[in-house]
This record gives sequence, structure tokens and C-alpha cells, in this order.
Amino acid sequence: MTKTLPDFRRLLRRLIAAQACYYMIVSIDLTLTGLVGMSLAPIPALMTLPLSLIVVVGTACSFLAGHAAARFGYRPVLIAGALTAVVGGILSAIAVSSHSFALFCVGTALTGGYRAVGGFLRFVASEYAPPTQRERALALVMYGGVVAAALGPFAAIAASNVSAEPYVGSCLLIAILGCAAIVLAASMPPATGVTVESGQVAIQIRDRARNPAFQQAVIVLAGSGLVMTLVMATGPLANDHAGHGAANGAIMIQWHLMGMFAPSALSALFLKRFGVCRTNVAGGIIMVAGCALGVFSEAGWAMTLTLALAGVGWNVFFVAGSALLLKSYPQGKGAKLQGFTDGATAAISAAGSFAAAWILQSVGWGGTNLLALSVTVMTLVLVSVSGQRAGRKLARYDGSTSTDSSGVETPSRDLFARD
Repeated sequence: MTKTLPDFRRLLRRLIAAQACYYMIVSIDLTLTGLVGMSLAPIPALMTLPLSLIVVVGTACSFLAGHAAARFGYRPVLIAGALTAVVGGILSAIAVSSHSFALFCVGTALTGGYRAVGGFLRFVASEYAPPTQRERALALVMYGGVVAAALGPFAAIAASNVSAEPYVGSCLLIAILGCAAIVLAASMPPATGVTVESGQVAIQIRDRARNPAFQQAVIVLAGSGLVMTLVMATGPLANDHAGHGAANGAIMIQWHLMGMFAPSALSALFLKRFGVCRTNVAGGIIMVAGCALGVFSEAGWAMTLTLALAGVGWNVFFVAGSALLLKSYPQGKGAKLQGFTDGATAAISAAGSFAAAWILQSVGWGGTNLLALSVTVMTLVLVSVSGQRAGRKLARYDGSTSTDSSGVETPSRDLFARD
């Protein structure tokens, strides 16, 4: 599994490009799927069904993708996922041109299958990185999201105007990006979910259920994902209700996406210098600040800053949570844990997305942010409680590590120390 540094750098560039393709597809989905659904749905109640299918199918496939990667390796899973984006984009284009709502639902559902595997790109980087560079490599791959944030919404709109039938070009752009993702995935090394050097199989989820690092990773990633999704989903609706205009709504989303991806390297450096605990606290402070601003102000600039800070806070949390996940398994044996964690995070985030409109109508923009602030604080409390419990258990072993039946070391006292 060891790679020379030049080989790894080439792989990292491919992964960043593949991540850009992935988030470009996600950006197109977020920008246009609701609009297409509104134009094709036979009744208004069904207009959000295509977007919901992307989320639901993506969530379900996340769990399956983790098991598939553990058995067959990341490369074939990434290729298969990108192929679903190609087929889904083509079917969606046919559906739009023929005005078939049912076929469009099939196409978007297939696109959701690709969203299930895109998250593995960061883990591929961590598996091939030098042991001391795993967290940094994982964070750098996320820079593909910066490209998508800058180009995705504009590319979606531009592509929708290339054909006589609106949105056909945008659907075909998804297929083109899927083809690019296939080429990039095929050029990657045949990394597997099995440790190449020892031949030991991937860690089972049941074997890690009580591992403190794994528990905290799930809490951090799912909690921050819920807050980020809730604020992102309600932001444009609240902006429209406040009468700030569509231009401000577009700026809100763009700054939110930039906040989600641009600070990745800085988040990794902060993690390296100050450790996971302080990084989680930093992410919490940033996210709480954004939500607090949203509680007290509905001004256009305040809404934009709220979404931007929520994005930055999520990025810091995401890097810290992913680092915790890496600590819960040896390099090369975490595919099932990765799939479970991404699936759980997607499921909880999807619940927040589905409830967003109802919450906004019930408690308003300020109340929504107060709820998001409470979830952020609760996330930090749960992580702290889990860490304290782990510390008490580890005190019995004089700060040493122990190895369980699966060959994985339990976290030692330095889990939250400087790395």
C-alpha cells in the first residue's frame, strides 16, 4: 500500500478533480432539480419528489457502498457510482425533453446513487497518504468543492440554455461530468478495503460500536451535518420571505459553499497543531456565532454571513470528525465504517432538509437558528461526555493502548491531545 511521494501527489490531484466533478453534480442537482420537478409534476405535492429521491437513494446506497468497497475495493465502487450519474443524467435529459415526470424521477434516483460514493474520495486519499499525512490529505481533497462552488451554479444555468428545451443541457452536463469521473476513477490505483500487507479484512461495524473515536466521529459528522443542512435549506426560503431578492439568495448559497470547502487546509493545520478536541470546539464556536446572528437579524447581509459561518463551522467539524473516524481503524480497513458513518450522516441531514420548510413556517428564521444553535451545543456536549467516559476507562490502563480481537488499538489518552 505504500506509495512514493510523487505517485501520491499525482493521485491527490486526480482525487481533487474527481471531487470537483462530484460536487459539480451535487450543485447542479441543488440548483435545478426542484425547478424541473415543479415544471413536470402532475400535482404540486409531487414537485419535490425528484430531489427527495436523490437524498433517499443516496442515503440508502451509502451503507451498501461501504460494504461493496470493503469487498471489491474503492475503484470499482467509484466507477459504478459514476456510471449511475451518466445513466441518470441521460435519462433525466430524455425525461425533460419528453415531459415525463416518472422518467425524471428514475433519472434523479440514479443520480442519487452517485452521491453515495462521492464521499469515499477523501478516504481514498487517507488510505494512500503517508501515515502522518492522512488528515491533511483528506482535507486537501475537499478543495474540489471550491471549484464546484465557484462554477457549479453558473454552469448549471449556462448549460440549461444550450438547447431549445430548458434544462436538457443541464441534465446532459451531469452525464458528461459522470464520464469524467469514470475516467478519473479508472486511473486510480486498485486500492481495496482490505489491508494489502496483512490480508486482514475490513473492520466490522459491530466491532467498533463502542469505540470512543468512532462514536464521536458519528456524533460530530451527523450533528454538524444536520445544522448545516437545516440552515442551508431554510436560508433561501427565509431570504425570499424577507424580500431580499433572488440575487442575494444566490450570493448566500455561493458564500455558504465557499465556507464549506475553502478553509479545508487551514482546518487541517489547526487540527495538526491543537488536536481534535480544540478543533471541535473551534468549529462549534464558529457555527454558534453564525446561528446567533441569525437569531437576532433578518437583514440580507446577516443571512449571508449566517450561511457563510455555518459553512465554515461545518468544514472545521467535518475535518475533525473525519480525523476521529480515521483514528478508529487501521489504515486500509475502514470501508464499512466509512459507509456507515456517511450513511448515518446523510440520513440525519436528509431529515433536517425535509423538515426545514415546516420548521421555518412554524418558528421563523430566528427560531430555526435557535434550534440549530441548540443542536450545535448538544453535539459538543455529547462529544465531551463520550470523551470523559473514554478517559475514565483508559485511566485503568495507565494511559496505554489495548488491542481488541480485530487488531484495532483503542484510543489512548492522547486522543484529544495535540497531534
